[in-house]
Amino acid sequence: MTIDWKALLDVAVVTVFATVVVVSLIATAATLLNVGHARVEAGQTPGLRMVGGYALFGVVGLIVLFGLWLVIPYFH
Repeated sequence: MTIDWKALLDVAVVTVFATVVVVSLIATAATLLNVGHARVEAGQTPGLRMVGGYALFGVVGLIVLFGLWLVIPYFH
């Protein structure tokens, strides 16, 4: 039995990249919602910050559902 080190490295790189993307999207969404809520409490209009924050949370949810679809063989 041998280990395909290149395939293992490929999986590790893709995993780290996907994790960075998802965490960055969550952080951006949380920041947008935080700024939007602060503007609302200050009596200003939040603009598209609230919509953008919720949209990013939706995108992350779709990414998670796609990952589950890939992992769970019952769905194929």
